[in-house]
Amino acid sequence: MANEITGMVSDEGRNLSCVMATGSVVAGDFVAPYQTATDDMFLSADVGTAFTTGSVAVIRVAQDTDEMRCVGIALNDASSGDTLSVGTEGFYLALSTGTVTAGLPVMLDDQGVIDNAGAGSAYDWAIGRAVTGASAAAKYVLLKLEV
Repeated sequence: MANEITGMVSDEGRNLSCVMATGSVVAGDFVAPYQTATDDMFLSADVGTAFTTGSVAVIRVAQDTDEMRCVGIALNDASSGDTLSVGTEGFYLALSTGTVTAGLPVMLDDQGVIDNAGAGSAYDWAIGRAVTGASAAAKYVLLKLEV
């Protein structure tokens, strides 16, 4: 099985390029696992014996609860059914939903925009740390992504 995923995961494990877009995804969109009614995010019928490009599907974070399941950021544009590369760690520019404090953990709102993580269970949803801050909505934040 290890030989079958060669070339799909970067040597550092920071990028995954074997996922399939479900719906339109634009580079820079945060993505979450696509799940069917049976919670099976693997699309291949033979998951136990084969893992190929497109076996795992993701969807753009753009609705309630998706922000809690973020698995990374899209590195290229993709139409539904296209192969998509996803960054899971590294430095990326992301839009803020409002004031973001540099140095603190950040999470996504329900539209896939960066916000301060806050206290309590919100820290469980943190996707990284803001390297720079933002004074208002729609400002760019340098994000250290860690999902």
